[in-house]
Amino acid sequence: MRLKEQKVKLISGWLAAAGIVILALAEWNCHRRITFMMDDLWYGTNLVTDQALRGLPDIIESQAWHFMNWGGRCMTHGILQMTLMSGSFAADVMNMAAVLFLSWMICVMADFRKPIGFLLASTLLVALNANVRMSMFWQSGAVNYVYSTAWILVFLWPYLRQLERPEAPALPLAGWWMAPLGLMAGWSNENMGPACFIVSLGTVFYLLKKNKARLCPWMLTGSLTCLAGSILVVCAPGNFVRMNSLEKKTLGDFLYDRFCSMLHAGAEFLFPAVILLTVLALVWMVCRKGRFGPGRWMLLALAVLSYGAMVLSPHYPDRATFGTMTICIVLSLSLLGDILKAKERLKISAGWMTLAYWCYAIYVLSGV
Repeated sequence: MRLKEQKVKLISGWLAAAGIVILALAEWNCHRRITFMMDDLWYGTNLVTDQALRGLPDIIESQAWHFMNWGGRCMTHGILQMTLMSGSFAADVMNMAAVLFLSWMICVMADFRKPIGFLLASTLLVALNANVRMSMFWQSGAVNYVYSTAWILVFLWPYLRQLERPEAPALPLAGWWMAPLGLMAGWSNENMGPACFIVSLGTVFYLLKKNKARLCPWMLTGSLTCLAGSILVVCAPGNFVRMNSLEKKTLGDFLYDRFCSMLHAGAEFLFPAVILLTVLALVWMVCRKGRFGPGRWMLLALAVLSYGAMVLSPHYPDRATFGTMTICIVLSLSLLGDILKAKERLKISAGWMTLAYWCYAIYVLSGV
């Protein structure tokens, strides 16, 4: 029996690896087919002089102008300009690496570090995506959503690790790298940055009040720099300059438009991710009598906050749901991993579910 189980495990591992390779090749083909376009052409220049980017001074000058005249996403758009300046092939290599790294970070956050977990994470990023072309393969979308979501998960992981395992050994040199990482997480997107700050601060308060744990200096430093980054992205003068150029609306029209955009995002863009999460949560809580731990509650709060924060935006494009969708995927994989630990017989069902999503993801990529 042991030999048979080992053989099944080996075959499953190889099948998952083959699925990952095929999916990665399909994604690479999409990266190569979609060239720089739309906003890429503008950000590929010095925003002050309209000349092609020639080096870091041009990027710094561009982002200083951007901060004062257009918007506060200087961190992501500065990195975007670096990728554009590196050329199409190099940008595609970085984009592919970012997608793979994000898939791995989803597995780390969900504590589901198995080949099938990585395959499912990579698959769901495509299968549940409201606009895979504009959020993953358009260069501006890839940096704004894939890259930023990856470093946001890296920032949040130490907090959730401390929340679930207060006795865990200290992270090496965390005091040095959590400060810039917190700034990057806060200075990413208008909805994800402030949500990250609230969740990180909530984790600190939970550990102090509930667990009576000793506060690690890096936790406070990371939260404060995340707050600073959030203020920079939300309160940039360019946001108000840009807002003044929009059509003025009555209060009634304003409220109606915001309600419709939020409803559209929740009932269409995020609906597939929410359905999957809801089904797995019901299986875990009703069938397996499981309960959400503090880490999962924090992730759920992050998803709700990042979705709700968009009520402040005059427009909620489908690609802007990428970060919230990713948090839903993390929660879904976390629940699935625990369900499979408790119920070995469900592994076959999980395999079929993965195959179905994978086939759909390949179908989506074939149409990009």
